[in-house]
Amino acid sequence: MHFPFLLVSLLLLALPARAETIDAIAAIANNNVITCFEIEQDTQEMLSRLRQSGAVNLPSTEKLSRRSLDARVLKRLQLMEAKKLELSVGPEEMANAIEDVETKNSMLPGQLKEVLEQQGESFEDFKETMHDQILVSKLINVAVRSKLQISEEAISEYYRKYLAVPKARREVQVAQIFLALPDEPTPQLLAEVRNKARSIHMQLKQGKDFTQLVAIYSESPDRQQQGVMGWFMEGGISQRFAPVLDLPVDGLTDPIRSPSGFHIIKAVSERWKEPELLGESHDEVHARHILLKIPSSADENTRKKIYQRAESISEDMQGTTDEAFVIRAKESSQGPSASNGGDLGWFTKGAMLPVFEKAAFAMQAGQTSGVVESKFGLHIIRLVAKRHIDPNSLEVNHDKIQQILSSVALQDQLPRWISSLKADATISYKTCPSISVDLPAVESGDEDVTQMIAQLEIALNGALELWRKAWVEQDLNAYFAAYSPAFTPGKTYAGIDAWKVSRRDLIANKQHIQIDIQNLKITHLEENHARLEFTQHYQADGFSKNDTKLLLMKYSESGWRIIREMTAIPK
Repeated sequence: MHFPFLLVSLLLLALPARAETIDAIAAIANNNVITCFEIEQDTQEMLSRLRQSGAVNLPSTEKLSRRSLDARVLKRLQLMEAKKLELSVGPEEMANAIEDVETKNSMLPGQLKEVLEQQGESFEDFKETMHDQILVSKLINVAVRSKLQISEEAISEYYRKYLAVPKARREVQVAQIFLALPDEPTPQLLAEVRNKARSIHMQLKQGKDFTQLVAIYSESPDRQQQGVMGWFMEGGISQRFAPVLDLPVDGLTDPIRSPSGFHIIKAVSERWKEPELLGESHDEVHARHILLKIPSSADENTRKKIYQRAESISEDMQGTTDEAFVIRAKESSQGPSASNGGDLGWFTKGAMLPVFEKAAFAMQAGQTSGVVESKFGLHIIRLVAKRHIDPNSLEVNHDKIQQILSSVALQDQLPRWISSLKADATISYKTCPSISVDLPAVESGDEDVTQMIAQLEIALNGALELWRKAWVEQDLNAYFAAYSPAFTPGKTYAGIDAWKVSRRDLIANKQHIQIDIQNLKITHLEENHARLEFTQHYQADGFSKNDTKLLLMKYSESGWRIIREMTAIPK
C-alpha cells in the first residue's frame, strides 16, 4: 500500500535531526544551547518540503536558516516554560495521539511505524516531536486559553445568530503570513513592518508562491504547517479577520493590523457544513440507589428478612438529605455504585430496566422511593434532579460555543503571549556560516523601509557613542545612564548594585582611558531590540586589550539602553 511522503507534513511535524558531536552554537536561550547543526538540518527539511509542494524560485538557505533559528528559539522557550509549570505528557496520551494519526490516515493499528520507516523517517524522532507538540498545546491551554474570559452575553449572542435557527454555513480553510510587532512599537518599527507587509502582499499579487513566502517571512507558529490556521466560519474567527470568509478560494486580504502585528490572510479552500441533527427533546433524571441483593438460593424466610430490611432503609431515608442518602448507600448498598454513594448519574428513558425507570421518572427531585424489585434485587431510589433536554438549546450548546469563542480570542492573545515569552527571555545569538547577522535585505522599492533602517542605525550609533564617551571621560552618571533598569549583569555579580560597585572601581581609579570601536555590525531583532557587535580596543594606564563585544539594546521612552553586555570568548 502506498502512502504519500507528505504524510509527515500533514501531521504538522518537522522531525528533529540528531548530531553525533557538539558543533558551533547558533543561539543560547535562557542557558539552553541551539547548535548550528540543528539549524542546518531544519533548513534542509524546509527546502525539501517546499520542493515537494511544487514551489519554484526557492528562498535562499540564508533566509530559511533565520526562520529555523527563530522557530528553534521559540520551541526551546516554550518547552522550558512547560517544565517550569510541571506539565507533562503521559504514555496513554502518546498512545492515543499515535492512534489518532493512524485513524486519520486510514492506517491499521501499529502501521505508522512501518510507514515512517518506508519513508526513511525515524519513528522515535516522530514520537519525540509529537510529544513536544502535545506539551506545547497543554502549555498554551494553561498559560493563555485558561485566562481568557468569555462573557455569557457573548455566548448567548453567538447562539442567537448562528444556532437558534440551524442552517448550512460556508466554512473556509484559512492560512496567514504574520509579521510580529511588540506591544508598543516605535513609529519607525511600525512603518518598517507595515511596508514589509505591503511588499509581501504585492509579491503575492504578482504570483509569488504563498507557501514559499510563509516559510521566508511568517513569524507565527502555524508557519510550520504552511501558515494554515484551520477551518473557520462566520462567528468563529476574529472580527478583524472576518473579511477572508467573503473571499473566493485563493483570495487574499490586504495586510490587516492587529495588536500583535500584521496579517495577510488567504482563503485556501471552502466547504459547506450542514447543521448537526442532535435529536429530539427528552427528559433526563439524576438518581442514586441502594441495592440489596437476594441470593438465588435464599428460602422464603430469608427473602422476607431482606425485604423487611429494604423497607426499613426506605422509611429511614424518607425526607432526609442527599448527603444522608450517600452515607447510607456507602454503608448498606451491595451494588457496584456503593463506593460512590449509589450515584447512577444522568440517564434517559430506555437506559435502565423498565421497573426501575418507571419509578425514577415518576418521582420529584429530593424524593426517595419505596422498595422497587428487579432481577438484580431490591432498590431504594433517590431522585437527585430532573431536567428537560432540548439538543438545540443554548444550555446544551453552551460549552461548545464557549470553546469556539475562546479559540477566537486565542487568535489575538497567542501572538502577544509568544512576544512576551521572548521579551522575558535572555537570548544570545551567535554566528553560523549559513545565518546572516546583517540587517534584513530590503525589497526593491521599499524606500520608506530603507529610510527607517538608516534612522535606526543613526540612533543606535548615537547611543553607542554616548556610552563610549561616558566611559572615556569617566562620567559615571552618564555611563550608568546608558544601561537599562532591566540590565542583567550576569552570574559573576550578585546583582546590579554589585556590578555598579565593581564598574565604579574599575573606571574611577584610572588616570587615562581610551576606547576605540571598529567593525560595528548592527542587527535589528524583535521586540524593540537590537544587537551590536564590534571590536573594542581598550587602553588604560599602560594596559591594553582587544575584545569582540556584544551589546543587546532595547528601545524605551528614554531611548536605546543596554540590557545585556557580553564579551565573546576567543576561539
